[in-house]
Amino acid sequence: MGLYKTVCHKVEDIFVKALSTKQEPDVVREKVSTYRTEKEMQRVKKKNRKSKSL
Repeated sequence: MGLYKTVCHKVEDIFVKALSTKQEPDVVREKVSTYRTEKEMQRVKKKNRKSKSL
């Protein structure tokens, strides 16, 4: 699963770089980082709820 996530992040980085050429790179990187952290937290919460219900 770690390899899959790494590949997905690399592909996302390429798309973000291509689509945000006119924006500040630091701001864009911060937004992407925040988005990934938020999604990871949601995934962990979902996993915890699922394991508690079993």
